[in-house]
Amino acid sequence: MNLKKLFSGLLLGASIALSPAHAAPILSDIVFVVDESGSMGNVQTNLRNNIGLFASILTGTGQVNAQYGLVGYGSASPAPRMITDFTDATNFSTAAQGLLTNGGSEPGYTATAFALNALDGQTDLFSFRGNAVKNIIILTDEPSNGDFVSRGAVGGQAVSETILDGLLTNNNALYNGVLRRSSTINSYQQLITDHGGTVFDLNLFNTNDQNVVQQFVTDFANKKLQETLDFCQLNPTDPACQPSASVPEPSSLALIGLGLLGLGLRARRKAITA
Repeated sequence: MNLKKLFSGLLLGASIALSPAHAAPILSDIVFVVDESGSMGNVQTNLRNNIGLFASILTGTGQVNAQYGLVGYGSASPAPRMITDFTDATNFSTAAQGLLTNGGSEPGYTATAFALNALDGQTDLFSFRGNAVKNIIILTDEPSNGDFVSRGAVGGQAVSETILDGLLTNNNALYNGVLRRSSTINSYQQLITDHGGTVFDLNLFNTNDQNVVQQFVTDFANKKLQETLDFCQLNPTDPACQPSASVPEPSSLALIGLGLLGLGLRARRKAITA
């Protein structure tokens, strides 16, 4: 074999071994926080039936790896509760059959704090991945109300907008709302705006017209995909946004170095004796 070609081939191989691999998908842990009052039955059905479409769009490009958790709040016992820890879209749809529609009080701030594992003495904890973007999505047609200490506290205090703002900041979490009515939007708008999210129209998700529903889910999922990618543009040092790199083992580097050194010495001897 031509020594020059072999030497060049080894250099090329070393360069490939040392070059970074393609970035891995961004991990996204998404918790849906769903109002369980009587007016939300249609929304809950549409969520169950369309989570597969949402997931296929969000993760279909290979840029995001997502899992889904679910909180229900405002039922006969208004304190928030875990319906399912993180799972895939299929199991999420099955678990969402456990949502209720008998509530009359909607402590959405408390429920969001619960989704972040932040309530005092909370025993049901979501298993967030340490290097995942936290996404909280609340679906409700009422402003947050009934946020009493008895339904969940943070530092001994009832969860207020200010307290929730601090929790979202500390978790570097994205916050989105699928909301209806101006009073509801006013209750959540600032929190959503301050934490990288968007307010979506619940009316488009609270209908029996499946063409409207599927178009809403498509638009929503595409927005969430872009929002997650934008998050890493704005937060490049976040653990979820670190690029993966293929770095060879030290032993491999040593062998490559010795091989190149040996070829160099051999070439030099040939030049001297020629």
